[in-house]
Amino acid sequence: MSNYGYWNFEGRNGLAGLDGTWVETDGGVPVYMPHPTNPAVLQPEVILNALASSRAARAAFNRIYPTLSQDEQERLDGLLDTSPNIRKSVQADSNAWNDRLQYNAVRSIPVHTAGKRGGGN
Repeated sequence: MSNYGYWNFEGRNGLAGLDGTWVETDGGVPVYMPHPTNPAVLQPEVILNALASSRAARAAFNRIYPTLSQDEQERLDGLLDTSPNIRKSVQADSNAWNDRLQYNAVRSIPVHTAGKRGGGN
């Protein structure tokens, strides 16, 4: 079993790998050539869609990102630069949602600061 959680893709880290290049054949037809030594496991569109729609994907992304190589991190940074809203949601502290929930719960508790049930006098 892998530790990649949401990003487990056939036992591999789905965020790993580097982008390939587009080359033009003799006939002028562009062909995608994957990176020769470290091809990307998942396509950029798949990664962005998952980050946009799944809290579990964002949490696993935040956990896995620091373990990636510098080149892989740069690839993902470039990908996130194309979608600022997704970048904000990924960079948000994983505890932010829980903090907001607790803040709202605490605010709704009735607190008496004056009168017979509370306060000084």
